[in-house]
Amino acid sequence: MASAGSMANASAAGKFYEHFRAEYATIKSTIASNRSEAAQRLRQLDIALREANIYLPAYDQKHLTKDLEELRALLHKQSETKRFGFKFKKATTTSKVQPKKAEEPQPEQAANSTDSSDSYVFKDIAGEWVVAEPRSAASASTDGELRDISESVVDLRSIGGSLRALNCRRLQNCIVICGPFAGSTTIRDSSNCVFIIGVRQFRMENSRNIDVYLHCASHPIIEKSTEIRFAPYPEFGSKAMEEEFARSGLKGISNSFDKVDDFNWLKRQASPNWSLNDSPIADWSALDDALHPRQKLLDVLPQAM
Repeated sequence: MASAGSMANASAAGKFYEHFRAEYATIKSTIASNRSEAAQRLRQLDIALREANIYLPAYDQKHLTKDLEELRALLHKQSETKRFGFKFKKATTTSKVQPKKAEEPQPEQAANSTDSSDSYVFKDIAGEWVVAEPRSAASASTDGELRDISESVVDLRSIGGSLRALNCRRLQNCIVICGPFAGSTTIRDSSNCVFIIGVRQFRMENSRNIDVYLHCASHPIIEKSTEIRFAPYPEFGSKAMEEEFARSGLKGISNSFDKVDDFNWLKRQASPNWSLNDSPIADWSALDDALHPRQKLLDVLPQAM
């Protein structure tokens, strides 16, 4: 069973993440109309983040700190605009983004990439069945990254317990399954996929037509995304999966898969951008088929509209 401490940390981190995203949206929308208020809110949010670092995972600290830096840049830009009354077109030494090379991330990826020697990284894959292999030597928790993958099945169940964060970017027509872990998953710029994920925090940005089978300790977040359907993490019924849930600290924690926060929908009415999956797939036995029937599995992908 999960310890009281890990459950408390998961709960506190989830609440802080929701508070942070709400404040982030408020500050960003206030900068142009009331710069002084935005600056004050930004200082308070910076203090709150430093205090929360005692229970936030390292990846979340890095991600949220980057968001604060983005707000500071916007605030500075607004200050410069008001000071001079017009905008200067600044020269830049940054070259135009070139087509990505397999051996190094593009500039746009660098800020969010976990690509390092101790990370699990799968990239530039098309039409394959990928099964992650755990490293022979036990190691501390690390990050996982999937990017630029299409028409593929990606099975991360064997390494789920060693992850602290999973980043997915530019996935199309894929099925991704990961064992539960006490960290966060972020999905960006993806479409026509199925994700089977068990995490503490879940976020999706700029994506469409995706089915998510989720166990999440906090409210899932979507932003600039449409046609997203949620269902609970499947009941695989295996002892190994039950043990993974116990080790991750998610066992016994209420599943908030259906309590989605849409940051682009602030009205009282339900967001039109997401819904509960009214016909979830119950039989996932093909995932364990030794013949790896990739096309059979991909046939269950949500159809492009």
